[in-house]
Amino acid sequence: MIKLGMVDLCTSHPASWLPIFKEVEDADVVAVHDSGGVRPDDYASEFAEEHGTETVTDSIEEMVPLVDAAIVHSANWDIHLPHALPFIEAGIPTLIDKPMVGNLRDLHELLRLQARHGTMIMGGSSVRYAAEVQELVAVRDEMDHIGAAWCHGRGDFFNYGIHTIEMFQGFFGAGVRSVEHVGQNGPMDVFRADYEDGLPVFFGLGAVSNRWFLSITASEGVFAREFTTGDNYRRLIEAWLEALRSGEAPISLEDNLEAVKIALAAKCSRREGTICYLEDLDSDERFDGRVFAEDYAKMRQ
Repeated sequence: MIKLGMVDLCTSHPASWLPIFKEVEDADVVAVHDSGGVRPDDYASEFAEEHGTETVTDSIEEMVPLVDAAIVHSANWDIHLPHALPFIEAGIPTLIDKPMVGNLRDLHELLRLQARHGTMIMGGSSVRYAAEVQELVAVRDEMDHIGAAWCHGRGDFFNYGIHTIEMFQGFFGAGVRSVEHVGQNGPMDVFRADYEDGLPVFFGLGAVSNRWFLSITASEGVFAREFTTGDNYRRLIEAWLEALRSGEAPISLEDNLEAVKIALAAKCSRREGTICYLEDLDSDERFDGRVFAEDYAKMRQ
């Protein structure tokens, strides 16, 4: 059996994911740890009792010898790297919840750590694995030449916006060269991401429509899906467990992390009013995870 550990229980994801793991015959969450900041001090014990988890650890380091793989859920993405580090250094496969990181320095450090330790690292948005994305992937050959794409998603710019970016990357993959802010209407910002081969993908963040949507215009027609997000968590978990069983992640860590670069480039382009090239991103460009987590905690309270 694959013994899993969950670190940080501050978002809704741990409670939503754990029942799915309980349904899997060869995997279970055997240990949890919460570093605080959002939930009450006794929340980890209550969570473990409610979900039948054996162990609550006082530290992340205490969890390392107990598990075969780890999941880091923190609402504050700026602590994802330090909280994943003990597992990565021990060679324990690690899934980092979305957004995986919020700045280039952490992004490059994750890549360096994987190269050094050979640890499998994956994560990000469950929307990347959505049934609707996979349905479009399945008919890719029928589309013939793709001229452009449009997609949008609800919610805030980064914590939810990363879903929209990973949605189109779930179909097109990595390879974005630049991002340009092309307009704003109320809460909705529209951007154009240009791939290296010239393909333009227009995407809207903070969409006024409540559901994610992806439309691809091709020579053989328009191929579109409105997303129900009904089983995205399960599909991400299945991809993670299959990676653990096979020892191979479905995509490279570098490709997985490109979505963060796109979000950073979108932020830069909106602020500067220029096209932002991913290769030219300033290492100081960032989304502040601490501030987001503080606001998130106030909302939950």
